[in-house]
Amino acid sequence: MTKSEFEEWLVTLICKVYHQRLHSGIGMSPMRKWEVGVFGNADVQGVGLAPRPADRLSVLLDFLPSFQRTIQTFGVTIDGMNYYDEALRPWINAKDPDTPNKKRTFVFRRDPRDISVIWFKDPELGQYFRVPFANLALPSMSVWEHAQAKARLRQEGRSSVNESEILRAISELRTHVEESQARTKRSRRQAQRRKEHEKKSRPARYAIPALYK
Repeated sequence: MTKSEFEEWLVTLICKVYHQRLHSGIGMSPMRKWEVGVFGNADVQGVGLAPRPADRLSVLLDFLPSFQRTIQTFGVTIDGMNYYDEALRPWINAKDPDTPNKKRTFVFRRDPRDISVIWFKDPELGQYFRVPFANLALPSMSVWEHAQAKARLRQEGRSSVNESEILRAISELRTHVEESQARTKRSRRQAQRRKEHEKKSRPARYAIPALYK
């Protein structure tokens, strides 16, 4: 399965199977336990529905993998990729308030499915800001695609990797995938044609057996 297909499968498993199944530890299904906790019953007073977050994006970002980084004049570097946005400017070379002789680190979050953007949480505003690749020519890529590109470059004997080489490796890998998909489609079509041809030829064999003796 692709990651998106796995996510759909996992959500279905949790919501439609696990939450509906009797749980020996609580003596009921998790779904029923949630209903009792929220709405109550004869024995338990419900707590009511919790308010929905006003900013759903912030809820999502709070659960993404986080990184602690200092902010330089060029922006921020994560896994060898540079990111920059004007929202970072006020914090360039900021000093640690507790240790003035050290630079301050800030929280950044990243979605592994698309590392072309990271999210910076401004410590004063408490708000997330979108920070893209500093090199806007770079395409969107997943963390796994990025790792494949770096591994390919290491196989070529490159000890250090820059963004232009990553771009080239990503392009080559995607070309290989597209070519492989095209070959697979052709193979499937050819196999289907063979099956259809066999289906059309077999009835004649049984209808006129004398021709095949």
